[in-house]
Formats: sequence, structure tokens, C-alpha cells
Amino acid sequence: RTEPGRSARGGAVPIAALLGLASLAAVADDAPAPSRTLREVGRARTGSLPKGVTLSPDGRTLAVTNFGQPYGRSVDLFDAETLERLGSVDFHGGNAVESVWSADGATLYVSDFRNHELRFIDVATREVRAKVEVDHHPKVLALSPDGGTLYAGCWATESVCAVDVAAEELRGCVEVGRHPRGMAVSPDGSRLWVVDYGSDELHEIDTAALSVVRRLQFPSPSYPRHVVRDREGRRLFVSGKRRNALWIVDVETLAVTAEIPVGECPKTVALSPDEAWAYTANYCSHDVSIVDLAAQRSVQVPVEGLKEGSGLAISADGSRVWVTGWSSNDLVALEPFDPP
Repeated sequence: RTEPGRSARGGAVPIAALLGLASLAAVADDAPAPSRTLREVGRARTGSLPKGVTLSPDGRTLAVTNFGQPYGRSVDLFDAETLERLGSVDFHGGNAVESVWSADGATLYVSDFRNHELRFIDVATREVRAKVEVDHHPKVLALSPDGGTLYAGCWATESVCAVDVAAEELRGCVEVGRHPRGMAVSPDGSRLWVVDYGSDELHEIDTAALSVVRRLQFPSPSYPRHVVRDREGRRLFVSGKRRNALWIVDVETLAVTAEIPVGECPKTVALSPDEAWAYTANYCSHDVSIVDLAAQRSVQVPVEGLKEGSGLAISADGSRVWVTGWSSNDLVALEPFDPP
């Protein structure tokens, strides 16, 4: 039986009447699924409950945040090519959730869920050099394009906080929806988009004023979890964890233009450098979805041994995708390819 608003063949379908949103572009129901797939090229053990993975700007180092390691190996650093563990950072009583790198790769910013703070890590020494207190239970982080402001979505206080990076101090916070999660900053840094997991919303924030200027309501319940933007900041790609979907949102109108079914409980989203493909780490189906953005079709690719896909990162040339297994405690390197 097909759910309302879902294609039995896995394609995007018009759901404007169901969602009360702008009209969506229909896709031919007989459009083929993507032929692209993934093959495993490496695997490494992580700490307990690896929440996220991010790639350094030079493409050489992966940072994995181990949520279940409050007293040791809170953050692991891996060689991106060999997956050799290069070292770790200990929080001595904190839960690492997500990370983001400075443009020069010298600093790794990590959210500490337990202590309600952001930690600034010196990558060379693997030591925490600064801590900034924010609202309760920060999760996803986003860095402004100029590197001057670090944003944190604070899960328990329904707020997004802005931190002055140079001063290492809180600039202010803005109220959004319930359980803010994924965030993306516009190319010019003037806008911040945040998805609210608990209230099924997307808020657009004026970063200078730290105020909400627009809001989009997703169908409920859908649990929007992660958001990335395209290079020019014209489209947003949002994972709907409860709806098993990837939404495409037009930034100019702040309206959903497509809903593409993916695997079960999609968490993190990654966009290929050419913006032709999107990938989702699927928590409940233990796999990775590949989405052909032109055709608006997807295919699920099993990853042997992966349990509860969580974090996802992609190389600058699109030749590698890395996924973490929340329950399998591993980091898997995957190579996208098109079979002959």
C-alpha cells in the first residue's frame, strides 16, 4: 500500500494539496532509479556512538565526534585516505555531538551537549584551547563564510546562539522552533537557515539582527533533521527523518519544490561537488541513499555491517563518501561509481 503523497515507484510526486505548500514539480513516474552505487574501500573502528564526521579543508583529516565517550576519545581524528587513527581529544566529562572546521584547518569547533558549551580545539596539539557557554544542549554547528561567527542549534532551549570566534564569547541567541537541529549559512553570510526537529519547521534568520524573518512549515510529523545548501544559496536540501524523504526548498520563495523518497529515517545529507547528487545516511534502514537531483529519484545502497547510519561527509572531488555507524561504532569509506 502506498502512503499518501508517496510514489509506489519511489519518485517525487506533487504533494502541494497535502502540505499546503507551493506547487511541486511532478516527475515522470517511470523515470529510472539511479544506476550509481557505492563500494566500500575502507573501514575503521571509532569510539562509542559516533554522531558525526567532518572533513578538514585540505581533505586530509576526518573528525569523528563520539557522543558515547564522555571521558576519553570524545573526538577521533583519522587520516582520510588510510583511515588510520591519528589521535583523539578527551573532553573529561562532556558529550561531543557535531563539529565544524575553521577555513585554515587549525581549529576544530565541537558542540558539547552535556556541558552546554562549544569547545575550540587546537588540531595540532589536540587540546581544547577555549570553551564558550551557550544555551542548553548544543548540537549542530555552522560557521559563517568569513569564519567570524559560529552558530549553534541548542536542542533544549529552542534557540540558535551566535558566538564571536575571535573574541571567544557569546554574541546572542534567537528563539526558533522546538529542537533546532540542522543549519546552513548563505554564501554572503547574511542568512542562516535552521530546521526544527520537534516542530517540523524551517526558520530563516537575519544574522546581523539575530531575528527570524521567514518560516516554512513542513508536514507533521516529519522530523526535519539536517539541511545543506547549494553553492549559490538558491536551494536547500532537507532530510525528513519521520517522512523518509529529502526535500528541495527554493530559497527565493522559501517553498518546497520536490519531495524525494529515500531510505528509512534519513539523518545527515551531503551534496556532491557538482551538485548532481545528494547522499543521505539512513538510521533505520542502515544504508546510504544516492539521490539523482535532476531526475529526482533515489536508490538505497546497503553497507555491510553498518548499524544506524548517522554522520556523513564527502570529499571535495566527490570520489569518497564517509559514513558513521551509530550502533556499529565504525567509520566506513565508500567510493561512488557508475557500473558499466
